Amino acid sequence: MKTLRTRLTALYTATTGAILLFVTAVFLVFSVRNTRQAQVEHFQVIWASVSSRFLASGALSHSFLAQTEADYRMVIHIRENGIPFRYPGSWQPRTSRDTLIMSARNQAEAEGVFMDQAPVSSAVVSSSLMTVQGEDDDQYYAMVLSTSAKGGVKSLCVLAYIPPIRETLGKTIGILCLLALSGLSGLWFISWNFVGWSLKPVEESRQKQARFIAAASHELRSPLAVLRSAAARLSEAFDEKDTLLPLIDSECVRMSRLVEDMLFLASADAKTWSLHLTEVDMDTLLIDLFESFLPLCRDKNITLKLELSDEVLPRIQGDPQRLRQLLLILLDNAADHTPPGSYIRLCAFVGLGQAGHKNTLILQVEDQGCGIPDTSKPYIFDRFYQADSARSEKQHFGLGLSIAKELVNLHGGSISVADGRQKGSCFSVVLPVAPTQKAPES
Repeated sequence: MKTLRTRLTALYTATTGAILLFVTAVFLVFSVRNTRQAQVEHFQVIWASVSSRFLASGALSHSFLAQTEADYRMVIHIRENGIPFRYPGSWQPRTSRDTLIMSARNQAEAEGVFMDQAPVSSAVVSSSLMTVQGEDDDQYYAMVLSTSAKGGVKSLCVLAYIPPIRETLGKTIGILCLLALSGLSGLWFISWNFVGWSLKPVEESRQKQARFIAAASHELRSPLAVLRSAAARLSEAFDEKDTLLPLIDSECVRMSRLVEDMLFLASADAKTWSLHLTEVDMDTLLIDLFESFLPLCRDKNITLKLELSDEVLPRIQGDPQRLRQLLLILLDNAADHTPPGSYIRLCAFVGLGQAGHKNTLILQVEDQGCGIPDTSKPYIFDRFYQADSARSEKQHFGLGLSIAKELVNLHGGSISVADGRQKGSCFSVVLPVAPTQKAPES
């Protein structure tokens, strides 16, 4: 189970982590795209401001050039009739200014924009947005403008440094990586606990199955040992057959009963057990059950009491044979724990639901035995569980109450145990009233 839990945790973490990383990558792609778009738009705004001022005045002051280059890490180059404007620049890029200007000039000439030749078709010509690659893996946006002037031509070349993505989004990428790692760690922790919680019923079922097999093996070993011993003794002393044959028959009956109980529980677990449902007259069923169980109680010097209300009990939808089996288990269990001279009380009454509607039937079997400790009550319906582990009597295997609980569940009811009114235990079974049957008016 630990290996399965680890593998499932790894699977959940890997699949969910892959989705998380994919979303992070998509976010980064869009962030890069938006950042580049913002840089382009920013450059175009600066270009529009510089070019419009250049065309309006025909020149740019040193102070304006210095301020603009320093603020936006730009390279601004002006030429008039092939002679560059004497301006050393206020910012030094990683690649020399002359190299960058020459690269931008060559790309503009490829588009038909010449810095030293006046435009022919119009007064002003401008290049498209270009990208200039520096010598140190530095990149720049660039545009070139050429305009006719008195006696010649004036031209403007503007380049703007493009910060690398790692420089622009460095903090964002670092935060996203940290969040991704934290997310994966959190996913592992959550997946580990979630898988553990999911596998808990499986582990409990596996443990119950292991305990069931161990207990069943132990219970089957005892009658088999008796049968082998009796058979060996019978072969040696045939004259003792009158004693040994009943013993063999008794152990066979006991083992057959155990196998039948185990088959019933297995069918209930596999959901293959079906009931023959019909409307059951509970007054008749309880009276017949009382009369059939009364001789056994008399043999044990136990008083059996049947308490029914004056009004007719409502019918319920159920299997009469299985309901009889359920009550016989409870009565048989009570008879085994009730000392001579005491009594067993079997009663039935109607339970009131909302607005006083009679929607449940409550059956109770109360004995005057030694009772069940509070520490054992939560486990009394578990298979092969016996509250008194010191009992040497082996007529019961600890399956009766488990079968009773399964029978109650099949009828859509519930079963519980509490202390008796004086001493002993009181088992209560709550069954729903048949929906087509109206409870009699009191």
